[in-house]
Amino acid sequence: MTNSRRPFLARRTRSSDLQPKAHFRGDIQGLRAVAVGAVILDHGKIPGFGGGFTGVDVFFVISGFLITNLLLNDVAKFAKIRFSTFYARRAARILPAATLVIVVTAIAAVAILGVLQARSVMDDSLWAVFFAANIHFSSVGTNYFAASHATSPLLHYWSLAVEEQFYLVWPALLGLVVLFSRKKGHGHVPRVQIATVLGLIFAGSLYLSVVQTNNNKTAAYFSTFDRAWELALGALLAVSLPFITKIPSALRASLSWAGIAGIITATLLFSASTAIPGWRDLLPVLASGAVLLGGVGTPDGGAHLLLSLRPFRFIGDISYSLYLWHFPVLILGKAYFGASDTLWVRLALIAGTFALATLSYYRFENPLRHARVLLHRAWHGLLLWPVATGLVLIVVLIVTPTVPFAASVGPAAKVPVAVAVAQAVTAAENRAPVPPLTSPSLLSAPSDSENIGDCSGFNKLRNKICEFGDPSGTKTIVVFGNSHTTMWVPAIARAAKAEHWKFFPVVKESCGYDFYTALARGVSPNSQCPQWYAWAKNVIAHLHPNVIVIGSYTKTSDWFQGEKTTIAQLKPLTKRLVLLSDTPWIPSPAGCLLRSGVTQKNCLWHESPKRVRAQRLTREVALQEQVNYVDVTPWFCDDKLCPSLINGIVPYKDGAHVTPQYSRYLGNAMQKALNLKGTKVIQPTLVPLPATATTTTSTTTTPT
Repeated sequence: MTNSRRPFLARRTRSSDLQPKAHFRGDIQGLRAVAVGAVILDHGKIPGFGGGFTGVDVFFVISGFLITNLLLNDVAKFAKIRFSTFYARRAARILPAATLVIVVTAIAAVAILGVLQARSVMDDSLWAVFFAANIHFSSVGTNYFAASHATSPLLHYWSLAVEEQFYLVWPALLGLVVLFSRKKGHGHVPRVQIATVLGLIFAGSLYLSVVQTNNNKTAAYFSTFDRAWELALGALLAVSLPFITKIPSALRASLSWAGIAGIITATLLFSASTAIPGWRDLLPVLASGAVLLGGVGTPDGGAHLLLSLRPFRFIGDISYSLYLWHFPVLILGKAYFGASDTLWVRLALIAGTFALATLSYYRFENPLRHARVLLHRAWHGLLLWPVATGLVLIVVLIVTPTVPFAASVGPAAKVPVAVAVAQAVTAAENRAPVPPLTSPSLLSAPSDSENIGDCSGFNKLRNKICEFGDPSGTKTIVVFGNSHTTMWVPAIARAAKAEHWKFFPVVKESCGYDFYTALARGVSPNSQCPQWYAWAKNVIAHLHPNVIVIGSYTKTSDWFQGEKTTIAQLKPLTKRLVLLSDTPWIPSPAGCLLRSGVTQKNCLWHESPKRVRAQRLTREVALQEQVNYVDVTPWFCDDKLCPSLINGIVPYKDGAHVTPQYSRYLGNAMQKALNLKGTKVIQPTLVPLPATATTTTSTTTTPT
């Protein structure tokens, strides 16, 4: 006897109206397996798979092919695009699993991460559920390749956002082509006209991608406009299916294997420094297209013989769940295990991801995707959109952690910087509590950086030159560099005003000195950095500065030679050039101080040995080029101990960039160090710790 009452989430027969049947291709499932496997191995930092991020490109091509094929089936059968049906299918396919992962990740972030990071993940959750994560991460300048404890566990939702934004436009555009090309009767698909439109999208988007990648790699990486050509290629293959079948079987088989070889080559040879998604991205994209093209009609000896094997098809089946779960598991796992994060731990996390994705696919994603209540009427599926966004909004409102911290108006006391640093170390060693009032607030500190607006060359080839300091001054000081120079603007502006000097910042954030001089590997001479630098040198020459001050950033690949070359080129433009050292490197002060139950002792850090070595090299640059050198270490650390709070001020926004509040506090110290009335700088000095304080000479990077 059979039970006629099936559970709500039981698998149902697909509605022929909402889920049109198509020829199943096992090789596409296998290709999905290859793509998701490459992405996971890359994000898991498994050696040899540094180009695994190109798996996302493979997914874009597959998506363009399959979705356009569905739309063309609609056109052939109904002579129009059924928009409600299309978006209902998308909702049933995408939203259940995507929403589940966002909700679970938000809750897990509160349990595992610090307050600041958890609150940031709440922000990311809202952008993700509205399929605008790519816009969000691009606007904050997220580096997709710098996965660390500070990386959002929802960063990978950018690719879903790109797809959904593309599919907001493409069906409507296709519908217009069909409308203006319609012939009498059903079954006609205007393939030539559609292919022409797709060709224009492909060419325009690819050109934009190449240009934008040279100028702003981060913006290009997340941009739907710069990625549309990848989806358009898949769509072109779908439109060309009747013509593809006429290609000789042997040639199709060869193309499929060549495509597999191209994807593997990109995975093994590409790295974080590869300029993606520019012209180099043609390799994985065209290779993916070759696999799709070569698999049409399953030619004898084709790559489908490998890709259709059961293990590949199984991974392909759960590939969407795998993609959604892998990044939160890896990022939150890294945060949880901390120093214990090793290759074996990451492999265990990847294994856990497979188990979680399998459970999620068979017990949640697939049953809900095929539930009759969603497939019976198109509007039922469309209801998933408001339900998903509403659920995430509710969860975010409930779980977002609140903290009783606010901003004070400035320093806690009027004491010299060196004294304040020594007192901060003493207070930390005595386990002083974290004060509720700081400058800036612990909640705003991670995003609090000096912003000089149009006076900066960020994302520009030239910018407005702004005058600070004393406009009636007869002498001029110029500061030049990137964000590690911009952060000193408040301090130098105070020094210049006190000395009655004119002051001009000539800065462009996100460019190392090796980028300015086109010495860094992978930097094109036509990129923004060297182009802006050529313009900036002319500007500085016309300002005739008495003093040029440049900051240091010692974390790019060729910074030493870049800094040396830049100084040599700027020296002839001034009477005196002053090189400021890099700041000590510590973890984010606010991120540490906001952890539950901490005292200032927990956020007292030993100076990094790598930074100490970099400091010696920076001093060597100054000696070789015979310029003034200021070691700023005493403004942040005492006897190699670096506190996260100094005189009530948070010194860093992120452990490397000085907050505007602390930079202003350093105005008097900067004035004394620069010694603008003299000919040489005056080195900042340390203040000995009180006799009651405990000191250490350890050089580890862990808190004391």
